[in-house]
Amino acid sequence: MYLVTGATGNVGSEVASQLVERGHPVRTFTRHPEKLGTWSKHADVVIGDFQNPETLTRAMEGVDAVFLMSQGPDVESFRRIVQAIKAAGGNRVVFLSSILAGQPEYEIGRLHLAKEEAIREAGLTAKFLRAAGFMTNSYQWIGTINDQGKVYNALGDAKFPPVSGEDIAAVAVRALTDPKLAGEVFELTGGGLISVPEEVKILGKILGRELRCVDIPVEVAIQNMVRSGLPQKMAEAVGQSLGSVRNGRPVAVLDTVEKVTVRSPMTYETWARKHAARFAPTLTHRG
Repeated sequence: MYLVTGATGNVGSEVASQLVERGHPVRTFTRHPEKLGTWSKHADVVIGDFQNPETLTRAMEGVDAVFLMSQGPDVESFRRIVQAIKAAGGNRVVFLSSILAGQPEYEIGRLHLAKEEAIREAGLTAKFLRAAGFMTNSYQWIGTINDQGKVYNALGDAKFPPVSGEDIAAVAVRALTDPKLAGEVFELTGGGLISVPEEVKILGKILGRELRCVDIPVEVAIQNMVRSGLPQKMAEAVGQSLGSVRNGRPVAVLDTVEKVTVRSPMTYETWARKHAARFAPTLTHRG
């Protein structure tokens, strides 16, 4: 049995779905079962909260490995979650981290590295999936695309290698189900470099409409994140990362996804075509 946390999110839902598709027994641990996907009818759903030890103990019964998400910016709360998983009988964890955990000079990196260390200190056997920027970050543009036909961009023309939730999930499924998979840290990127203006051009083509990419300062992006509900400290940490990429922080395309899954990573265009309805449900996407 594999326990998936964050199963209502973009990556966790893919992990659960792919496990179900491969015939593995899946259990989800969530406060909002109504938000689970159609795959959930084939999964065991436990309604609970990490702050409620009784529900976590029930969710951990018979579990071979846990897919664990970051659970917000509070490292101490995360450490308590990890200890609770251990106390409930957990042994193996696959943790979705950040590629910046390898660069702790950045706040996002320090945060994720501290969480990795909390798992190591608990004595759990772990695989750390250090993912680059998610393709699903484009979902943040849905409102302004539909209301204004615009995407506000703090990265300028800088290029980066975003990775799809499907590819992160495929690596996670291998790490969960194959105890013999060698290695502890897996740095995950997409298969190529792309800029936000290029992504916007691809989306416009698929949606059959002209979209404008509007450059904004990183400081404005931070303010927008706070207005959307992100805590100030986390927004500033994300802004630091955005600014470093915009200002030329070196980024690399890695072949980890292909090595682990034995297939090429999804391109941004392929991902965008697959999820076009999320951006404009009333439009029929075009080739």
